[in-house]
Amino acid sequence: MSDNFDSSGTTPSRRHDAGTYQMLWDCRFCGAEKLLGITHRHCPNCGAAQDPEWRYFPAEEDMIALEDHEYVGADKICPACGQPNSAACTYCGECGADLATGEVAQTRGERAIGTGVAESDTRRDVVQDQFVAEMQRVGVMKGPRTGGLGLSRRSWIIIGGVLLAVVAAIIFAITYRKEASGTVDRLEWARTIEIEDFRARAGSDWDESVPGDAYNMSCHERQRGTERVQVGSHQECRDVDQGDGSFRRQCNTVADYEQRPVYDDWCTFTVDRWDTAREVEAQGTGKNPAPYWPEYTLATATGRYGEEREGSRDETYIVVIREDDGDKHECELDDMAEWEKYSEGASVSLKLKITGGADCDTLKIAE
Repeated sequence: MSDNFDSSGTTPSRRHDAGTYQMLWDCRFCGAEKLLGITHRHCPNCGAAQDPEWRYFPAEEDMIALEDHEYVGADKICPACGQPNSAACTYCGECGADLATGEVAQTRGERAIGTGVAESDTRRDVVQDQFVAEMQRVGVMKGPRTGGLGLSRRSWIIIGGVLLAVVAAIIFAITYRKEASGTVDRLEWARTIEIEDFRARAGSDWDESVPGDAYNMSCHERQRGTERVQVGSHQECRDVDQGDGSFRRQCNTVADYEQRPVYDDWCTFTVDRWDTAREVEAQGTGKNPAPYWPEYTLATATGRYGEEREGSRDETYIVVIREDDGDKHECELDDMAEWEKYSEGASVSLKLKITGGADCDTLKIAE
């Protein structure tokens, strides 16, 4: 045995290592519990034959190892007396009947160990299971058709229908357009020029990104991010029912990680740079006067500090539309030539989105 910690950092019990162990079973005739799947083919208390359907995985403290056990396959159930026999047997060791038509013993599948799943005794009420199965077979009870996450097929159909409806509603909302008409209420325009000046400016960045011409630099350590660091490991195991009264435990080592902070030098500094100092703007309505660029005067300086230069230019052209019902919409156009096609009072058509906003790409002079 070894003390293997699970992902929560606790040891539920001294966990057994990989190997082959005996399944347990309870006698349904006299009530004897925790009988051994390989050793006790008959109940040592009343002599009743072992029923493979009553086998279950033991808790850690009840596990009995099988030394040099060779896997020989799931048991065959004698068609005459119901005794489980090794898969290697041709005739029943209890009554001598031919096992050619014997059914393979039902297994308990698998259980996970060390992954947060319950690891203790896994016995179940077999009598109740058989009763429910029989009731479902004859139609008295309906067995749920389950899919992923334990949901029934009906639940998945409902969820799928809701998701499809939501997707369809989103697509409809994005693509919906309603025809509308109106007149040009007014035309607006604005032209802006950025003016830059050259001076000392404060900056901050990580140490490796500080400009080479920076000065007055001061750095201090601060968290820059996190990194995934291995801090240990734990064993995760899988118990597989072999169908012959034993189960095989398979284990592998899984690394444990945690997020730890990563620190670096954050620096403040001064650097001489050109940057936006102010803006000059011209704006108006209508086409008279025609849109023009604003005038400005650049500052000069004996040295470079305080010197100004022209930066970027930006122009905006807006058509304001009044619908026939009185609602107004603004459409911003990128091109002055396109804007000049419209005149105040001109009839126009456009399409509206489901929110009531204008789809300005559809704006055009009414035919």
